[in-house]
Amino acid sequence: MTPAKKRTYKISLISTHGTGKTTLCYEVAAELKKRGLKVKVFSEIAASAFEQGIPINENTTLPAQLYIMMQHITEELRGALRGYQVVVCDRSVFDNLAYLERRCGKNQFIRDFLQGYAEEFPYDVIYKLPMCGAEMTDDGIRDAESVEFQADIYNRLNTLLEDLKVEHRTLPAPSTELRKEWSDLIVRETLAALGRPARFVKEKTAV
Repeated sequence: MTPAKKRTYKISLISTHGTGKTTLCYEVAAELKKRGLKVKVFSEIAASAFEQGIPINENTTLPAQLYIMMQHITEELRGALRGYQVVVCDRSVFDNLAYLERRCGKNQFIRDFLQGYAEEFPYDVIYKLPMCGAEMTDDGIRDAESVEFQADIYNRLNTLLEDLKVEHRTLPAPSTELRKEWSDLIVRETLAALGRPARFVKEKTAV
């Protein structure tokens, strides 16, 4: 009898825009790859949508946000289908929903769909980056000038997580080396969950 294939371990980094999620995603993925893991990482789908002329931010529409959401789901599923051991997601379906509802209003159908999706294809850990103390970075995609926009998304995300009872962990308050500390924590917890050694030791080749 063929043994069951291990499920892909899925990590999501969530927050409002400008808090360093994308950089952290790639730092975590790089460290996990050094430990010999097969890792897929993908950045925020809104970036590629923006480059294609699809409206985002204050000018977005329901079709535009649904496109972003479905593309995000596609990337998550692609990682599992291709047999990656770990998928590191820049955002989750839930913070994408915060942007959708800010512009288009509460949508119970989409809420129910996303809850069902997350139950069928769960995140192993959702890490939320704090907004407090983080300097907003201009990524050329989101509105880096509007602190109100940034704060509103963060508050909406917190409300959504509470309303939908989404389990998540808020990363500790930032310090001068916040991403390094966060990356070390996430890598350490991921390796522990997968039963892998904390350090990557290259095997010696016999001579």
